[in-house]
Amino acid sequence: MAAFDHFYSLATGNFSDLNRAMIILLPKKDGATTVSDFRPISLIHSIAKLIAKVLSMRLAIVIDQ
Repeated sequence: MAAFDHFYSLATGNFSDLNRAMIILLPKKDGATTVSDFRPISLIHSIAKLIAKVLSMRLAIVIDQ
């Protein structure tokens, strides 16, 4: 829900926040303790993709009517 609150606060035109990339570390094995035990992944435009998905699901309901 915080992502959607942030999206609605962009009404001032500060859309550069949607272009941020988040780096997440996923463990390669159970009990990972060192940095080499993790795999980095990048979540580029994940907020924009999430908002687009929710909007398309809501529009599909309206279009079907």
